[in-house]
Amino acid sequence: MEKVILYIHGKNGSYMEVEQYKKNCMGFDMVGIDYQDDVPWGVRDQIRAAYDKACERYNHIYIIANSIGAYFAMHALQNCDIEKAFFISPVLDMERLILDMMRWADVSERELREKELPV
Repeated sequence: MEKVILYIHGKNGSYMEVEQYKKNCMGFDMVGIDYQDDVPWGVRDQIRAAYDKACERYNHIYIIANSIGAYFAMHALQNCDIEKAFFISPVLDMERLILDMMRWADVSERELREKELPV
């Protein structure tokens, strides 16, 4: 087979979610990426390793990514040869998301600095 879809799950998701797409993606091999981290630089290496492995076997690589998985995909694969990427509820602006979450929690950057928490 020369076509593969790499599936990148969202927060609290699972690489096994790839199974729900198989019936609609005939003619493709499908691989769920089982990343074990939750920070972009940690996930980047895991996604990139899966992409590099796929490149050894497939001529055409597609992406399906969900939520934060879409952000991780954009971060990890921005210079890679991807046929198409399908993003489901993508996080496009991480800084805005973090600032919004801080606002919802009524926490300021100054408070985080005082508690020596990373901003």
